[in-house]
Amino acid sequence: MNESKIEEKEEIGKTKFTKEVEEFIPSPHVSTDIYEIEATSGDLSLLSKYHYKFKEEYRATHVIRPGNTEELSKLMQKCDEYSLPMTLRAAGTSCYSASTPTNGGVIIDLRRMNKVHNIDKANMIVKCDAGISWQKLMEELLEYGLAPKCYPTSYRASCVGGFVATSGKVGVGVLKNGIMTDVLRSVVFVKPDGSTETITRESQGDLSLDNIIGSFGIFGAVAEVELEVTTLKTSLEMVGYSFHTFKMATEFFRTLKNSDASKPLFLSLSDKEFEKYAHWTYPSRGFFVYAVYSDDPSVTSQSVLFAKETASKLDGLSVEEWYLKEKWRDMADTELNLGRWCQNLIFQEYYVSDNRVEDFYNFYIEKAGTKYRKAFYMMSGPIGGNRVKLFGLSDIKDSREFFGIKAVFNDITINNYENGDSLYTLGVVNTFYFLKFHPEKAAALLTMKNKLDPKDLVNSYRLVKAKMRTWRVGLLFWIAKRLYKAA
Repeated sequence: MNESKIEEKEEIGKTKFTKEVEEFIPSPHVSTDIYEIEATSGDLSLLSKYHYKFKEEYRATHVIRPGNTEELSKLMQKCDEYSLPMTLRAAGTSCYSASTPTNGGVIIDLRRMNKVHNIDKANMIVKCDAGISWQKLMEELLEYGLAPKCYPTSYRASCVGGFVATSGKVGVGVLKNGIMTDVLRSVVFVKPDGSTETITRESQGDLSLDNIIGSFGIFGAVAEVELEVTTLKTSLEMVGYSFHTFKMATEFFRTLKNSDASKPLFLSLSDKEFEKYAHWTYPSRGFFVYAVYSDDPSVTSQSVLFAKETASKLDGLSVEEWYLKEKWRDMADTELNLGRWCQNLIFQEYYVSDNRVEDFYNFYIEKAGTKYRKAFYMMSGPIGGNRVKLFGLSDIKDSREFFGIKAVFNDITINNYENGDSLYTLGVVNTFYFLKFHPEKAAALLTMKNKLDPKDLVNSYRLVKAKMRTWRVGLLFWIAKRLYKAA
C-alpha cells in the first residue's frame, strides 16, 4: 500500500473515531485543532528544544475533555478499542514533559472534571474530581471552615490529580499535616481498558494507593479522589530571616523543621539570586529562610517567638513585614517569575536528604562556578527530605551556554543519585536517570505496567522506558562541557 493510501486510511479511521466519541462527549470538547493540540502538549519546563510536541511523529491527533468519570471511562475504552495511545494531563504544571505525548494518539485533558462531590465536615473528608484545581477546592472548603492538609505551591493552577500522580511529597502543609500518602483515603481509578475501580487504603487488588501516588499516570487515570482535610486555622503569620552564610541558614532551617512544638505550614530556603529574580524587590544578605505558621493564635505566637529567638542566636536579620506580605501573596508565582529574566529558563529538581543539604550545595557551587546566571531554592518536605530546585538563566545567544548548563545539572544529578538521593520530578525527559539508578524499581513498575496496560497505550515513556539512551546523553554532555569551557 503506497503512502497516500495509508494516509487516506488513517484519516478515515480518525474521522470514525471522532464521530463515535462525540456520541458520549459533546463535540466542542472533542478537538483535532492543531493549535489546541500544541497548547496542551507541553508543561512548565519551557525546554522547547526537547519537547516532543515539536516533533511531527509524536504529535497527538486529538485533545478530548471528558466531563465526568463515566465519560472518561468510555473514552479510554474507545481508545483501547482503536489501539490509540493516551496521554493523561490536567493543568500541566509539572515539568520535564510529564504530560507530553510521546506516541501521538489522544491527549485526555481532565480539567472539565472539576466538581466537588461531597464535603463531610464531621469526618473531615472531601470527595472531588481529580481535575479540580486546588484553588477551587480551597474556595469550596472555605465555606465549611476547612482546608486541604497539603497542597502544591502551584495551587492556583494545578489540579488535585496531578499532585497525586507526580508525588505529593513536598508543598504547603506537608511538614505539619503529612504528605499525599498520609491524606489520600481513596481514588476512583480508570484503567487503560476503560474499566473502573475504587481503590482504598484497604484494597487488596493489583493496585494500591501507594502504586498510584508518584506513578505519573502510567497505570491509568485518577478520576476522583477522597482526601482528609483539616480545620481552617484562625491565625496565619509568616516570618523571614536573612543570613550571611549558607551554613547558618541551613541550621536555622533545620531547627524550625525539627521543632515538634511549632511545625511550620510552609518552610523554604533561598539564595540572593533567587530572591532577586523571583521578586521585583529583594533584601540584601546572601541567604533567606521563610516559614509560615498557621494555628490557633496562642500557638502561632509561640512559634513566631521560637523562630525569632533561634534566628538571633545565628545572627539572623528579620525581613521587613512589607516584603513578607509580598512573598506570601506571590508564593504561587515566584518560581515562574524567574522566566522573565531569560529567553530559556533551564532548571532541575532534586530530592535531597536533610543531612546532605550542605554537601549538595557545596557540590553545586563547585560545579556551577560563575559561568552563568543561576539561582537556588529549597522547600521542605516531611522530616528527612527536601525539594531543591536549581535554575540556569540562559539567553541562548550561544547554544554552548544552554548545553553547558544542562551538562552541569547532569553532573549534579549523578552525584546526588550516587549519594543516595534522587531527582524530584521525572516525566519523559528525566526517566533515563531513574532507569540507570533504580533498575529494580523500574523493573517492578514495568511488570505492573505490562499487566495493566499490555498494549502500552497510557503515558508511555515514563519511569519504565526512555526515549533517550544514557550513553548518548552522557556523550552529549561530555562534548557540551568542553565546548562550554572553550567558550
